[in-house]
Amino acid sequence: MELVEESNVRARKDKTYHVVISFHPNDRRVQDAELAEIVRKTVAAVGLDEHQYIAVRHSDQEHEHLHIAVNKIHPETQKIHHPFRDIPQFKLLAGELEKQFGLHQVDRGVTRMETDRARDYEAQRGIESFSRWARRTIGGAIELDGIASWQALHEELTRFGVRLVRRGNGLAVVDATRPTLACKASALGRGWSKQRLSQRYGEFVRGPSPAEVAREHVEAYAERPLEQLRDDGLWREYQDALAAARTRSTEQREALSVKIDDARGAHRRHFKMRHHAIAAMPISGHEKRKLYKMLSFERKTAERKLRATTKQWRAARVAGHPGSWKEFLAERAAGGDPRAMRRLRRQWRGLEITTCSKRSQALRSRKSRTSRGNIVHNLPGGVRLRESAGSIELLGEARDDALEQLAKVAKQRFGSERVALLGRKDVQRRLAEIAAERGLEIAEERQR
Repeated sequence: MELVEESNVRARKDKTYHVVISFHPNDRRVQDAELAEIVRKTVAAVGLDEHQYIAVRHSDQEHEHLHIAVNKIHPETQKIHHPFRDIPQFKLLAGELEKQFGLHQVDRGVTRMETDRARDYEAQRGIESFSRWARRTIGGAIELDGIASWQALHEELTRFGVRLVRRGNGLAVVDATRPTLACKASALGRGWSKQRLSQRYGEFVRGPSPAEVAREHVEAYAERPLEQLRDDGLWREYQDALAAARTRSTEQREALSVKIDDARGAHRRHFKMRHHAIAAMPISGHEKRKLYKMLSFERKTAERKLRATTKQWRAARVAGHPGSWKEFLAERAAGGDPRAMRRLRRQWRGLEITTCSKRSQALRSRKSRTSRGNIVHNLPGGVRLRESAGSIELLGEARDDALEQLAKVAKQRFGSERVALLGRKDVQRRLAEIAAERGLEIAEERQR
């Protein structure tokens, strides 16, 4: 592929086209022949079916996915092909493939999603982003049909402590006291775009100053944990761990500053003493200049080594840092914390065996642990199981061989503990018979 890419010397941009195909977490394990057909149709959908490509299957997450790298240079004509409007074509193809292979059909309607920056912020800190807060409070509280002018709109925004300002070619909602907190106005809803607001009220008119807004706001943005109504103290523990890590970081930084100053001071004193020693030698000036030159070379070499050493000291990570909010939850869930598992666990709809033990056990292995603190088992016959600290769920179709595998893993995992079955009633009956043969004691069955 690299040789073919090098044959085109005119193209300056990236000559490789990357595609990621992600399956729904509850989908069955797709067979290799089916995957090959999916890859072929995906590449052909954007006009690259005659090009070279490599496809790699990954099963290290709760959802299986494929990575495809396609050479945009044609192997015969050596011309480059840039796919046009590829996303709409992929959406149409995905719907067709889901029906063809009996996979989970995803709703691809227009839904408003958080920006990448807002999602990253929430994943890292576990705090509701300014964008989500603005859409929930401002977008849900202000009815644009009842507002007649720009001035009236600015007055309505004043009680939330935000301003509507120009930002690039559009409008942005900015916190009056913290200008770094901002989001696009269109994030509040369709009617909040600059084009639609201008159609309502005419040319944009500036609102009050930040000081005027800050004096009057009553419902300003405040940092609060996600899922506050279900707060179980876990977020507070995360904040305490972060505070402790920040304290250790400050202490480490202060100690490091003293350590670096001492190292630099020792470096200066060492070469200063050697300089004085050369000056006191009873030798000619010519010989002294040769020694000074050698000393200068040694000093520069030692300075480079000292800079590299101090760089390593500064790069050392603070011990005991809890990481991001997502990493903190995954680590707690892997250790058997039921609160973390409740926050991370999806609203599963498949068949599940869960332990009736009140004490959650830690996972035996973290080798295949996903970002949600679970383990995904890829078993023969395309069977996939998802294991958390207290339950095992079947992903995909409830075939007899899949139920056998589920009961087998549950027996190995829970042993003689009493278990409960969750899922459709008809599938539960089939699983109950298999579980009884395996020696699993079923305490209850719950339809879901």
